[in-house]
Amino acid sequence: MNKTAKHKRAPRAFAPDDPKIVVREKDIEDTELAELESLAPPDHGLRAPATGAITRGIKWGGILLGALGSLAALGAGLWFSNLVSNLFVRQDWIGWIALGLLCLAAFAFLMIALREAWALMRLRRLGGLRQDAESAERHDNKGLARRVARDLQHLYRGRADLAWGRARLGDHERDIMSARESLTLCERELIAPIDTQARTLVAGTAKRVSVITAISPAAVLDMAVVAAQNLRMLRRVATLYGARPGMFGLFRLARMVLAHIVLTGGIALGDDLIQQLIGHRLMAKLSARLGEGLFNGALTARIGLAAIDVCRPLPFIEVKPPRLRTLLGEIARQAAPKPGN
Repeated sequence: MNKTAKHKRAPRAFAPDDPKIVVREKDIEDTELAELESLAPPDHGLRAPATGAITRGIKWGGILLGALGSLAALGAGLWFSNLVSNLFVRQDWIGWIALGLLCLAAFAFLMIALREAWALMRLRRLGGLRQDAESAERHDNKGLARRVARDLQHLYRGRADLAWGRARLGDHERDIMSARESLTLCERELIAPIDTQARTLVAGTAKRVSVITAISPAAVLDMAVVAAQNLRMLRRVATLYGARPGMFGLFRLARMVLAHIVLTGGIALGDDLIQQLIGHRLMAKLSARLGEGLFNGALTARIGLAAIDVCRPLPFIEVKPPRLRTLLGEIARQAAPKPGN
């Protein structure tokens, strides 16, 4: 019996192309698993804990806000319903007028919501174009660069001041260019004119804030003026680049600009401002109010440059990014007292 068992277990030679040999997938998987287990180091009874999905707790804050919002909406609906019903009880025509006004208000609210959603989509579209352009330049993706160029032409198709640039891009559409060359052409013909307008806008707003703050009698009024002028500047800069933000889009843009300032070096404002003031010896010449106005103007200029960088649909390729020092020089020259005054 033992000899027979040994004879049966003895290895035998076979041809690889023998049709009688059938290899099951399960045998292959078992063999590979056994080989991996033999190569793995012994764990000596120590095993890594199983990493399951991280379970999040109940978001009670979201539930609270949702419940309060639903309760407020339900109360407002009941109040409007009772109002219209009472007006119908008094006079039918008064009730119909109230119902028509309610429908008009609901329609206006719907249009405002749609406009805000569209504005947020346009703002997100600018960010998507910039990411695609950076990816195309980094990986020299010609197809992606041409798609960015077409999207930019479509984005600015209604701009009469960019008609010459769109025509120039159309003339070079079939030229053989690399991804960087295509993006450089887009930047030169479409984005550079907008950059000039945006820099002029930022410089004008910074000068206005500087002058108004210098002659303002109260600090509270200074804060209100600076906030209003900065929000107005952000909206106009975003509109120049094609975003057209509404109220919610404007606050989202303000948050993006502040985050950009923090991430890209918000301390640079203080360094450049101090160097500029020392260079022009303004600390010895200007009064305290003019110095405060200059600082607020410099802060506005820094926010405006950050807004340009956030709203710009292309990275700076050939065009040099605007420098804060240049704008500060213009503000300082206008804020400095004239000789003989």
